[in-house]
Amino acid sequence: MNMKFIYTFALLMISHLFFGQNSSISGSVVDESNGGALPGVNVIIKDKKLSTTTDSDGKFVFRNVASGSYDVEFSYIGYVPKIISEVITKTNEITYLNTTIAESKNELNEVVITRTKAKAESIKSLLVAQKNSITVSDGISAESIKRTPDRTTSDVLKRVSGVSIQDNKFVIIRGLNDRYNTALINGAPLPSSEPDRKAFSFDIFPANMLDNLVITKTASPDLPGEFVGGVIQINTKSVPDKNFQSITIGSGYNSITTFKSKKEYEGSSTDWLGFDNGARNLPSTIPSTKDFEALNGKPEAAAIAKSFESDWAINETKFKPNTGFQYSIGHHFDFGEKVFGVLFSVSHSITNNLNEIARNKWDDSNQSLPSVLLETKNDINYSQQVLTGSLANFTMKFDENNSIFLKNILSINSNDLVVERTGKNDVNDARVINSNVRWFTSNMIYSGQLNGEHYFTKPKIKVFWSGFYSNIQRTIPNLRRNVYIIADPNSTDPKESSPRAIIGAPGNSSDYGGGMFFSENKESISGGKFDVSKKFDIGKVLNNEIKLGGYIQNRERDFFARQFFYSQYQSIGGIYDRDLEYLTDEFIFKNENMGMLSSGKNGFTLYEYTKKEDSYVAGSKLNAAYVMLDNRYKKFRLIWGVRVEDFVQTLNADTQTEGVVDLNVKKTDYLPSANLIFSINSKQNLRFSYSKTLNRPEYRELAPFGFYDFTTQFFTQGNPDLKRASVQNYDFRYEFYPSKGQLFTISYFIKKFKDPIEIIQQAINNTISYANANSAVNNGIELEFRVLLSSIFTSENTTVFDDFTLFSNLAIIKSKADVKGINGANPEISRTMQGQSPYVFNAGLQYMNKENGLIISANINRAGNRIAYASSENDPAIWEKGRTFLDIQVAKSFNKNKLELKFNIQNILAQDLIFYQNNYKNTAEYGSLETLANNIFTGDFHYEDGYNSTDDDLFWNQKFGRSFSLSATYNF
Repeated sequence: MNMKFIYTFALLMISHLFFGQNSSISGSVVDESNGGALPGVNVIIKDKKLSTTTDSDGKFVFRNVASGSYDVEFSYIGYVPKIISEVITKTNEITYLNTTIAESKNELNEVVITRTKAKAESIKSLLVAQKNSITVSDGISAESIKRTPDRTTSDVLKRVSGVSIQDNKFVIIRGLNDRYNTALINGAPLPSSEPDRKAFSFDIFPANMLDNLVITKTASPDLPGEFVGGVIQINTKSVPDKNFQSITIGSGYNSITTFKSKKEYEGSSTDWLGFDNGARNLPSTIPSTKDFEALNGKPEAAAIAKSFESDWAINETKFKPNTGFQYSIGHHFDFGEKVFGVLFSVSHSITNNLNEIARNKWDDSNQSLPSVLLETKNDINYSQQVLTGSLANFTMKFDENNSIFLKNILSINSNDLVVERTGKNDVNDARVINSNVRWFTSNMIYSGQLNGEHYFTKPKIKVFWSGFYSNIQRTIPNLRRNVYIIADPNSTDPKESSPRAIIGAPGNSSDYGGGMFFSENKESISGGKFDVSKKFDIGKVLNNEIKLGGYIQNRERDFFARQFFYSQYQSIGGIYDRDLEYLTDEFIFKNENMGMLSSGKNGFTLYEYTKKEDSYVAGSKLNAAYVMLDNRYKKFRLIWGVRVEDFVQTLNADTQTEGVVDLNVKKTDYLPSANLIFSINSKQNLRFSYSKTLNRPEYRELAPFGFYDFTTQFFTQGNPDLKRASVQNYDFRYEFYPSKGQLFTISYFIKKFKDPIEIIQQAINNTISYANANSAVNNGIELEFRVLLSSIFTSENTTVFDDFTLFSNLAIIKSKADVKGINGANPEISRTMQGQSPYVFNAGLQYMNKENGLIISANINRAGNRIAYASSENDPAIWEKGRTFLDIQVAKSFNKNKLELKFNIQNILAQDLIFYQNNYKNTAEYGSLETLANNIFTGDFHYEDGYNSTDDDLFWNQKFGRSFSLSATYNF
């Protein structure tokens, strides 16, 4: 093969890839009576004499269709043929055509072909799919995601009914703590991204890589058994129906951050990509923990201290604007019946933030007296978040019934944080503390799945198989903390009014400066699943489907941490040079200040404080099998079955005081579930659901490892005695789908917990830990509607209201946890569940006109006050005050939709994040409209659980800015 041929072939491929102008028609066909996908349906474009058949998922596609208006015919044995007219295609665009077909009632009569128009048909099929879902679920499509100002997956999740976001990354479903959710990506499990909680940080995945996102709130046997709030199913984009490439460039401004003063320190040259290149790593000359312990306090340790070259200086600069970039390209190759497709995408964003935080600590030990303020501090956080993501998906469709998918996603997320803190450890003391931290955290997540779908036409058997592997690495390289004290700011003595570093003697580490922390968390999940389903009928009115499946999962975690402090070097006869403590961050820990100084005095040495519990190894094995039956009889549908999960969890760690912790927990659980659906008519459903689900302890919650979080001032400690929680779930839901993408639903649910796992705080020593409550009950209602304004404001003279969609959802939840006897002398016997919001509210208004390419949307989101850390024996609970988020987006398309501009405003209200110690004082007059609303939303007439600045103790208060961004997307 000569080079000329290669160049010619490459040129033709590039030209076809980049400049193809043909249109496509893509869609799906479902059964009108039950919403099930129909494989093998004949689809014909009558005007072009083009034909195909639907695949195992009922999907079809016509590529390289010239622009125009066509009639498309659908036919299938035993079903009424249908012709859809006015299927309009445009140059270089995809026309989506989703439809339903109905069974023939009497094949002896003459078949009358159904005729309809394309616009109405796609709307109808969407409603059929929603109406016939086997579980209570809510979701958001790629098209909807595109029309919001969402940057990450956590932003997208705010739009889903009954969902709110905590810390801008953790999901709260039905007001429940984030630990009660399970996350899947393309059907494979996601590991916890956090070392100190059972949760996944959804700000890791860019929103523009999502195809759709669905939250399932009731169980079925084919879903994982470990969830209570919901299963969050993230599906990344697959191979497109037409060749394309697009590029997006954007920039943003924050009202309290951009162009303002920024504090930063010397990092690594790859920080802008989201990972450290090794600049912060422990020097290779540092011995192992065991070897270093033998050197603590000896001259060799002082010599080793000189091998650290890290720069402790904090420099001042300016915050730059936020930036964002994405490039995507997709292509398909046709080989007769065989189709091979590829999709690549890469995105990168940098977000800068400045937050001012006021912190207080209180003494509430005497409940009969007002709280006493013990300490007060003020923080300024300077942070830069980097989000880099890449996606590579491949599809091989051998024919309409056999396909293989390989999906890969790599996400790198980092946060580089500088904190400057000023305050007093004792409000009655003249001394002022100045401390700072340099804290870089990086998460690198890879997830890959190899999936296969096969449909055997004659026996009507569908087979799905999947193998998956996920890997997450979370590193904190060289978190550095320094502490200075000013003895008396008003003193004329320079020694008293100048900052002096607090450097401890060997053996002292708490509250001292010169600390360094290194940690690495490696975790992997591997496994596979296999599902096979078959449809069969009993008589003419009882339609059935049986589905069997198996699932295996192996999970492993390896965590370690090392802690060092610069200490006073002590040698026989030597005198410690205290003048070193008056040096600034830039100079204090230079190599020349280690060991014996040139002056003959003693300087600093390096001391390792790594404890035995600072590392642990954990793993788990899950084997599951299930059987599920789907029975349809006239207007009734019952989906029922059982899932069996055999689970083994291990954890091995050593401790300083209690010896080796060696956990080996084995449990076999039988998890039944049933979903009964009664179709009142073609537009209305009643749903009844029951299921048993689980909530297992996370490795970190069991591990004895303790971590001090400088930003919260809490020390997090695991509890090896935790038990897994079990939950009985009951759901009732009424659904009404009027028409034109509109809906109204009302749901009632109740959840009965045994041994729920909660986060508790022991403020007496600033410790956060985990404990089982005795039991809990959680119940609530959810309301959701989506309506076109034209159905409310009708007018013969204008159609403008056809372009407006109003939507809202509200969840009102009440919970009660039995905590009698679990907090020692604390007399509290019941309270709201930790992490449970009493209400979650979302609403939005969207204007979308396809003719002029203009879209305007406004979205609001709020969750009620909730217990962040449950009460302990000595202290009341710490509550988080609810906040309201308001976002607006304006998008405009140009040049036949090739160019799109978006202007976003996020967090318009910029409300403070407030945590408070609740003193349960009445805050509203009894009998007022306010007390009535409080009783509905929070359960108490006087709003005792709410925040009152006069009676409650402000724990901390964090300020946020408003964000403005502009982006441009060009589609080639």
